[in-house]
Amino acid sequence: MAIPEQSLITDEHRAVIGRKSEPVTVTIREEDARRMRDVLGDRDPRYADGTGIAPPYVIAMLAGGPRRGMPQILPSGLLTQQEWRFTRPFRIGEQLQAVSQVYDIRDRLGGRYGYSVLVTQGTDFYDADGNHVAAAMITITQFDPKMAAGGSDE
Repeated sequence: MAIPEQSLITDEHRAVIGRKSEPVTVTIREEDARRMRDVLGDRDPRYADGTGIAPPYVIAMLAGGPRRGMPQILPSGLLTQQEWRFTRPFRIGEQLQAVSQVYDIRDRLGGRYGYSVLVTQGTDFYDADGNHVAAAMITITQFDPKMAAGGSDE
């Protein structure tokens, strides 16, 4: 496939920018926190079993997190940026409301993947009282392997 002569980002894709998703309930589970601590070898006593506090990186595995509602413009993608922000620690057992939205969609020409599309999306997490707890923002670089440097046009 040749590099497109014009953007593949359509008005339909642009229409999702800024549109918030319906809230999805996610639960901070002790088993998930333990599994993540074990995988990372984290022995920080602040997050040990029984403290009631989950390590901040459990945000990476929350089901309501990034990629909900993200448009798929090209067939493959790589996580190229990730940012987390916390207002307070996660509490084991608490349920949070996750609300996602796309912030930006843009073209990129050249580079290893040829033509690519960068989609930036974020998810905000709120507690039962509506207070902001955390946010996750990611950028996915979407590409077509056939357009990548050294890719096949077949």
